[in-house]
Amino acid sequence: MLKLRILSALVLVPLVVWALFVWPTPAFAALLGVFILVGGWEWTALAGIRGVASRGLYVALLAVAGMALFLTPAWIRPLLALAVIFWLWVFIEHVALRDLKDGFLASFPGKLLGGFLVLLPAWIVPLSLRELPDGKWLTLFLMVVVWGADTGAYFAGHRWGRHKLAPLVSPGKSWEGVGGGLVTVMLVALVAGIYHWQFRGSELLFWLLLSGGTAFVSVLGDLFESRMKRVAGVKDSGTLIPGHGGVLDRIDAFTAAAPVFALAWLVWRVPGGAV
Repeated sequence: MLKLRILSALVLVPLVVWALFVWPTPAFAALLGVFILVGGWEWTALAGIRGVASRGLYVALLAVAGMALFLTPAWIRPLLALAVIFWLWVFIEHVALRDLKDGFLASFPGKLLGGFLVLLPAWIVPLSLRELPDGKWLTLFLMVVVWGADTGAYFAGHRWGRHKLAPLVSPGKSWEGVGGGLVTVMLVALVAGIYHWQFRGSELLFWLLLSGGTAFVSVLGDLFESRMKRVAGVKDSGTLIPGHGGVLDRIDAFTAAAPVFALAWLVWRVPGGAV
């Protein structure tokens, strides 16, 4: 399994980074759209939507919403704010509920709404950040935060994991793993903040808090998708990516991290509502 994960990453990561830096915006948007719409198809199965036509309609609506956001940047900040509120509610339900099938987000309407607030920000955030000054490197940093948190957690959890993070949702995850992921991200953020963005003092402190907070929230994305899979009674969201399962299994952490990081950055560094 680990070999398959590494081989898949060796193919997908260079492709995404190459597209981010080299491809024109419409082509990059289309590449992301393919992943998001496949993820939308997988989400319909987790949500319990039956029938090819109904599932196709949901994916089509997701595509229309994504294109509308791409063409109307003024809607992006409200979407990100709604997504952040959604992930706050995910956290509240995760802490408060003892039965995974309880709560609004496990209901059919909650799943229908959740798919849009999970997937649309993951599509639109890279496109929006990419257009900002130094935006390609900023987008890459966001991806590195998610990859670093996941990789650090994987190895730290296997080496030192003792205390379970969420045994009902994801028995393999541990608090030690979360700590390993956060340490990895903070080291990367410190180097990037000082040497690339040249942050100092309070700016550097905020940057580190933002990076660490984004890494922590990424864990919530992973746990939420695991919860949806357990409610649906499946192990993986799909079988498209060897060693990872489906698209949702690969982007789950990013779906939570992206809106939090992007909204904080826009409020902090892009005043006046531009984007």
